Amino acid sequence: MSVWRQRACDLIAKLTADLPADATLAQRRKALWGKGWEAHQGTRWGKKMWGSEVRKHLARHGDATIFDAPTKIDWPEHIHFPFREGML
Repeated sequence: MSVWRQRACDLIAKLTADLPADATLAQRRKALWGKGWEAHQGTRWGKKMWGSEVRKHLARHGDATIFDAPTKIDWPEHIHFPFREGML
């Protein structure tokens, strides 16, 4: 685990420790909103890790806005991609 990811996880745990077990998603968002500086310190990679870990935390508590990776498209046989022939 990267240092940035660990800092984000630690800060999320610290910020949500005082929330009740039945806290709503809005309360969790409010507890985390705008408080990531200690974890990312303004760095680009740190901000990416902060956002990623916040989304994971909210998804574990019922946020349905997180989407799965797109599924592979099954193209019909009549559609041809000549530039991909060497890659298959």
